[in-house]
Amino acid sequence: MIKDWRAKLLQLIKEGASMLKNLKKLGCTVLAAAMLMTAMAGCSGSSGGETSSAASGESTGESSAASSEAKLSGSITVAGWNDAADALSEEAKAFMKENPGTTVTVQKVDSNYTKLYSQLAANTDVPDVVQLQNRDLLSFKNKYPDAWMDLTDLVEPEKDNFDSFALSLVTVDDKYYAVPWDVGPCALYYRKDIFEKAGVDVSSIKTYDDYIEAGKKIVKATGGKTKMLGFDYGGSSSDDTTMMLLNQLGGQYYDESGKVKLDSDEMVKAMELLKKMKDAGITINLANEWDDRIKATENDQVATIPYAVWYAGTLQSSNADQKGKWGIATLPAFEDGGSTQANLGGSVLAVSSETQNADLAKAFVKFSLMTSEGNKINLDTGKLFTSYKPSYDDDEYKTTDEYFGVSVGTTFSKLSSDIKEVSFGPYFTDVNNALKTAVGNIFTQDKDIKTALSDATSTAQKAVDNE
Repeated sequence: MIKDWRAKLLQLIKEGASMLKNLKKLGCTVLAAAMLMTAMAGCSGSSGGETSSAASGESTGESSAASSEAKLSGSITVAGWNDAADALSEEAKAFMKENPGTTVTVQKVDSNYTKLYSQLAANTDVPDVVQLQNRDLLSFKNKYPDAWMDLTDLVEPEKDNFDSFALSLVTVDDKYYAVPWDVGPCALYYRKDIFEKAGVDVSSIKTYDDYIEAGKKIVKATGGKTKMLGFDYGGSSSDDTTMMLLNQLGGQYYDESGKVKLDSDEMVKAMELLKKMKDAGITINLANEWDDRIKATENDQVATIPYAVWYAGTLQSSNADQKGKWGIATLPAFEDGGSTQANLGGSVLAVSSETQNADLAKAFVKFSLMTSEGNKINLDTGKLFTSYKPSYDDDEYKTTDEYFGVSVGTTFSKLSSDIKEVSFGPYFTDVNNALKTAVGNIFTQDKDIKTALSDATSTAQKAVDNE
């Protein structure tokens, strides 16, 4: 019972401290302090077998700390984008059904954090729970160090159930400031009907050289209407393809001493491959890569999309009429026997340190990312491939998807066993902006690849040094 008494004391001290904090805002410091002292005095009088109920004053016969968890109540806001926001909305419905008296409001925002930056700068209206790209968490923690709640108590007991790559992106000084959500193992989405028309067998594409030759056949068979690949030549809207190829090669953005290194051998090799594809006439420019890719697939302008698992959800929602026409194959390798695995993107959920309902926020994050029900919704709604490994054994990850004719979960779980860990660092926005400029210089200004990447390295390092 001593443990029970201590637990009760700690609980009431915590409640009293919370009351004190709230009442200070009303100028009632003296009253709050008196209430806190009263609560502590009440605890100190309970030294034996029974404890007093703070609500009724009646003997309960057991400590409330030993009873079931307190019922969740109150409200929180959650911000996410695209298919992730749709998944969060469905999870909110399921969570509120399980927890009557709670309200979870999902805000659909853009993935460029336009609204969030303003909220953080003003320190007002920051959502209780925020979706961030996993590569951006360290940047946000560095720029707004006090804005994020330490979630170590939530992650630590489950850390062995997460992919180490995903955990590395939310760790600062051995503490976890977000919970990993999804990862982005990559594959080759391809139009089965277009491949058949051009006489191309996808199983014959083992390397990127094979991919280029297959692309030439498809361009010829479609009279030039259909290209093999689309990406933003200008680099301003996206450099996803470059990032995917770099990861496939095991490349990094920094050297061993932590200095920016955008002109590494791996980055040069990735750029040379894209240039080779462009020169072969099998690519199309997507100036606004995300929106233009959707339009290109609608108009049969691209035959393949080498991309992450989460794009399966976008294909299904944006091109529902193409059900049965898309297949999934492994990425080509750079050379015979080379790696066919890469990761692109993924996200995390972080909790604002200013939340007024931390227990509810953390409970919702746990439900969304660390339960079978939550991850079933993620996969169903947005093809968000969880980094929480126990879910891979769930039936949902084995079910055949009618749109593709295969199990998306099973297919991509086989493509996530050899994902290379990559460091994005606390200033990745600056580094990535320099890389985007290099992409534009190479593909629209015909600048020498090594020179463009060397210039980008210098620009990025200067920006980092000035932070």
